Amino acid sequence: MKTAIYARYSTSMQRIESIEDQYRVCERLAERHGFDIVAKFSDEAISGGTTQRPGYQAMLTAARQRHFDCIVAEDTSRLWRNLAEQSPRLAELSDLGVVVVTHDLDTRHESAEIMGAVGGAMASAYRKEIGRRTRRGLEGKARSGKSAGGKSYGYMSATAAGKDQRVIDPVHAAVVVRVFELYASGASARSIAATLNAEGVPSPGSHWKRDARRRDSKWLASAIHGDVNRGSGILNNDSYRGVVIWNRSHWVRSAADSANRRAVMNPRSEWIEQADESLRIVSDELWQRVKARQSHQSRELGSKVKGALRQRVRPTKHLLSGLLRCQACESNFSMSNAERYQCSSHHNGGNHACDVSLSVPRERIERVMLDCAYSELLDPKKLRQIEAQQTIPAATIDYRPMIAQLERQIANYMKAIAAGADGLADVVNALKAARSELDRLKSLNSAPRAAKRPTMESVMQRAERMRELIARGGEYAQQAMRELFPGSIWLARDPNGGHLWAYAQGAISDIRFEPGALVGPTSAFPLAHSAIVREARAGRIPKVDLIGSGGRI
Repeated sequence: MKTAIYARYSTSMQRIESIEDQYRVCERLAERHGFDIVAKFSDEAISGGTTQRPGYQAMLTAARQRHFDCIVAEDTSRLWRNLAEQSPRLAELSDLGVVVVTHDLDTRHESAEIMGAVGGAMASAYRKEIGRRTRRGLEGKARSGKSAGGKSYGYMSATAAGKDQRVIDPVHAAVVVRVFELYASGASARSIAATLNAEGVPSPGSHWKRDARRRDSKWLASAIHGDVNRGSGILNNDSYRGVVIWNRSHWVRSAADSANRRAVMNPRSEWIEQADESLRIVSDELWQRVKARQSHQSRELGSKVKGALRQRVRPTKHLLSGLLRCQACESNFSMSNAERYQCSSHHNGGNHACDVSLSVPRERIERVMLDCAYSELLDPKKLRQIEAQQTIPAATIDYRPMIAQLERQIANYMKAIAAGADGLADVVNALKAARSELDRLKSLNSAPRAAKRPTMESVMQRAERMRELIARGGEYAQQAMRELFPGSIWLARDPNGGHLWAYAQGAISDIRFEPGALVGPTSAFPLAHSAIVREARAGRIPKVDLIGSGGRI
């Protein structure tokens, strides 16, 4: 039986060798059952409570293409720590004829459904119990006046300071005082961010290790004004006035995917407050001046919003809200005023955060993208062309994340060897051999194969539903545009003039359209924005020129 093995560990605090250890256990398990291992998948420092795991998704893609008949893991918690994902995935794998074998589960047995449910519930409960115990320990630290973790601009961490409490960082503290003084004097958070960016002052978090989101050193207005109720942002950090507050809020993770979470405020009676003058950066007088101006701004804005709501019904979200992205910095294009979209980084951080200063009228880009949707995706003539297609190219496994992961592992071990570690040469050689094998599989997997074509009826029905949603307008039309353009709409500034190109990769049903070609399932082609731009410039993806001049489109 052709078999794939899967390994995973949860946090960067764990040993990277854990993957190899799990592979070894899985290989013994496969050998015991007489399985033939044909593929290996892994994820490093990613929780099993989320589906956003490159190795896991690559494994599912390969399973759907029948590249193997069995999945082996050390135990089910390596595959899933979330019943909301485990149950439907086990059902899907069963329909595909793919069995799952671990030390605590074998779906070939009749009792597998019960054992899987029990094991999944225990894994999910254990993940929550770890969180409860961690929070209990942090509460004890907070009540004793010690650091309960977390990063705060203006301070060095307890670890960096070599103490059991954080201490003031004099360089960052000077920036904090300056931000408070500028805001108290009448400067807006946006103008303060632009000033700091122009002077090259590194932003909060610029030296933190990040796996996602912003990685540059640019300030944004949100880092300054934050949220008064949650105590986030430079202007709302109580530590600057010598008061440490813990348990102001807590995170609630999604039951479907633990990577998605939302902050929930705790009752004030549950807050733990400790006075610590050694952490004071801002005087009481300056703090009160800032709070007074925040209150005034809040009242002014509130009166304007209430007045507008009395005059008209609150409008729904705009048609392209959340779909427009800046090709230069990857930030969203959001409404900079009542009529125009602009890069959020530039709008909130100035030219030094992102130099794409062009804006685009909301009505124009909505009209252009609707025309693109009707002409490229919903045109009956183009849909009928699919009928002549007997097959479409089947999706291929994307080995790039796995290859990149191996390269990171090799680099880490090479650093360890350079630092004087012994006995790692064999491990590096094994990793290099695995990388060569992935290169070989990648080249073999790139050969074209036929896949079942979706029925014409399903495609036509989907297209008709999209037309109906767009015609209804409001949130219905917004939903349709998200389905039609799942890869976002990327706006790129033309280097030769003051206008933008809009690059979009559209999809309907499980078909992706490009001029002159029917490409295949969208989910199998997760192109980065740079790849979309390259394809568009080569004439293989539709592009729309949003013409304008003088910096405004």
